[in-house]
Amino acid sequence: MQIDNYDRTEWTKRLCASLHNLEVVQRPFLQWYFTPSGYPRILRNGRDETPYPSEAIAKLYDDALFEARFGTTGKFKNLKAALDPARGVLRDHPTLSRAMGRDLKRDDFQIGILNHTSMTTLSQLIVGLMECQDEGTTEPFLKPASDLSTLLELSLVQAGAQKAESLGTAIDVAVYCGARFEEEVDLGEEYALLPFEHLADYVDMDWLKAVAAEQVSWRRMEQVFGIVRRFPWRPSVGNLHFPPEPETRNPPPLFHRWAAEFANLLSVVMSYRVSWLATFEGCIPRRAAKLLGSHHDAAQTHKGRSISHLFSPFDKSEFVETEQIKLVKELFAKRRNTEYPEMAAIIQRLAEAHRRDGRFALDDRVLDLAIVFERLFKPRGRSIGRELEKSAAELLAVTDDEKTSIGEQLRQFYKVRSAIIHGPSDERSRRLISQSEKAWQGCEPIARAALLKKIS
Repeated sequence: MQIDNYDRTEWTKRLCASLHNLEVVQRPFLQWYFTPSGYPRILRNGRDETPYPSEAIAKLYDDALFEARFGTTGKFKNLKAALDPARGVLRDHPTLSRAMGRDLKRDDFQIGILNHTSMTTLSQLIVGLMECQDEGTTEPFLKPASDLSTLLELSLVQAGAQKAESLGTAIDVAVYCGARFEEEVDLGEEYALLPFEHLADYVDMDWLKAVAAEQVSWRRMEQVFGIVRRFPWRPSVGNLHFPPEPETRNPPPLFHRWAAEFANLLSVVMSYRVSWLATFEGCIPRRAAKLLGSHHDAAQTHKGRSISHLFSPFDKSEFVETEQIKLVKELFAKRRNTEYPEMAAIIQRLAEAHRRDGRFALDDRVLDLAIVFERLFKPRGRSIGRELEKSAAELLAVTDDEKTSIGEQLRQFYKVRSAIIHGPSDERSRRLISQSEKAWQGCEPIARAALLKKIS
């Protein structure tokens, strides 16, 4: 069959009818499969999250095909009779027809997805269709069949990417923890910020287990979000002996830097800890992977630092205010026209200060803050503390009282900073070091305000 005379409606109708019949015939076989194991249900927060029995169905189809070729019992005769029409309709799709030919003995072919290829079978496609069915509708296989046709058409017609909508869109995503967002935020320059629940179509929860807390399995992901960049993709299909050429694709060279710099600025503006968990390059929709009979995975994975020791399932967090994210977007959008390039290292230093943890985190934050002040104001004389007091007051203060307050805060801050650097040599220095948290809390807002004013 050629794509020019391919009737998608008719093909979808035939596939739905064969899947309906197969689903009815396979029910008693699945019950027989589950009887020995019991197939336990998984409940989380009152929701049934038991995974669809894809592995059991795949094993069932394999047994039916194996017995049809080598067996004598006839146990799976009815199942094989219902499975064959669905496999036959799939073969009639122009993409699969071109890849597999008319050799009805073959059930396997190769699928190429973003820089790699893997073998799959017609039976695996049927498993994916079963898993993606819309159980609450009168035509549960209509949308899965239509979506599969769309994906297969993409491999033949490049222009068809426009028809694929979400199925023809993949993402690169950098995943962070530390701020809660209610909706998707357009960041400009083809980037967007998404709450983790909006990433569920592309990112598997299991991918984060190495770097996120154990509580991810409890679905406490409110403070996890992703910075994403979308791009079109299409699968390629070939037969067993002539593998297809998968789409060669490299992520934008500045993706990692773009995401990291935006996250740093977000951390500074909000005065929050924002931790990088992982980056996943080349994530196709999970639904697309299921329908194509492929294992869902990222093309490249980069692991960040674990936050398990920092995570609490009982923490309450508010949504980031609209004005805050608006300010971050505005500052980042005009970064090429301000002092941002010069300030980028200082922004990262202050963001790193928020991410400090461990026994000496408070001391380290104070030292980070001292570096921020000195790089912001570049004191030249011998009395660094006094020069910083004067520079910060001139930049930020409006009234004499504000100048006095800023001066006092910085003066005490530099006493604490000096005590940390030189160590607890006497009672006075030990007392100053014990005031690290107060010094940080008093002067971090001053550093943040000065930094944001420099890049406004």
